[in-house]
Amino acid sequence: MIATAFNRTWQQLLHPKFRSVFLTALIAAGITLVALMALLNSYWPESYTFGWEWLGQYSSSIMAGGFWAVATVGSYLLFPGVVTMVMGLLTDKIASAVGEEYYPNHPGTRQLPVGDVIVSAAKLTLIMVLVNLLAILPYIILMFLTAGTGTLLLFVILNGFLLGREYFEMVALRHMDPRSAKHFRVEHSGKIFLAGTIIAAMFLVPFLNILAPITGAAVMTHIFHHLGGPQHSK
Repeated sequence: MIATAFNRTWQQLLHPKFRSVFLTALIAAGITLVALMALLNSYWPESYTFGWEWLGQYSSSIMAGGFWAVATVGSYLLFPGVVTMVMGLLTDKIASAVGEEYYPNHPGTRQLPVGDVIVSAAKLTLIMVLVNLLAILPYIILMFLTAGTGTLLLFVILNGFLLGREYFEMVALRHMDPRSAKHFRVEHSGKIFLAGTIIAAMFLVPFLNILAPITGAAVMTHIFHHLGGPQHSK
């Protein structure tokens, strides 16, 4: 089921609605990176006194390396949450494109208030940013203990759970009320979590991380229908 969902999603990536969302995600990624770089550039010192004369001569190089390290790590930590917030406003476009192509007999009939969508997406973004910030220390410890493997695994598990839950409920809410959507998600939490971890892993790969939000919304639409979502909502 999950493999079929991803396969159908990749086949549909050139759909006009997918392309417009991809452009929006690309712009969001650019804005996120520029904002982070501007913030770091404003407060990051060019040099630092370490207290050891022999180390002082390398101060500028060390601080420059630290700047780019923080910028890189910060981008990976912030990007999923920021883009997911943008996707919260565009999920309906992706879900409708998938529905028109594969599930024309089960269109989403519930119209979600824009305010509710914005609040829900913003809430997820804050949770994702907070969770990843709190996990920085475990990330660093695992980086040294497992040569980075544990860090990547923890990132995928944490964000996979959050992304899987949010994308699935975004799709489910087009067909059922919030209480039913949450119950349906919990009922199939294992499959949703597995798909979420794959989506989270995509956020770690350059270029694929831009496609990840689109893929997430589309894959969860397929999974929702494969699990009998429309019939479940009746």
